[in-house]
Amino acid sequence: MSRPSAISLIVRSRQALLADADADERPAAEAERLRAAAADLTRLLLDVRAGRVNVFELSEPTRMRVVVSAD
Repeated sequence: MSRPSAISLIVRSRQALLADADADERPAAEAERLRAAAADLTRLLLDVRAGRVNVFELSEPTRMRVVVSAD
């Protein structure tokens, strides 16, 4: 996957986690877990953008392994 596509995927995944965390029916502990996962994605986003990470796995909302191709 290209670096811009990987970044876009991380951004969409992070937005989905935050939307799920803000759902009214979500228990507080689960919402906090989702926010922590979103914070992890923020760090991953910065690392992928900077080129420090080229292979990563996402587990939320769907499990997948991503390999960033050379630019």
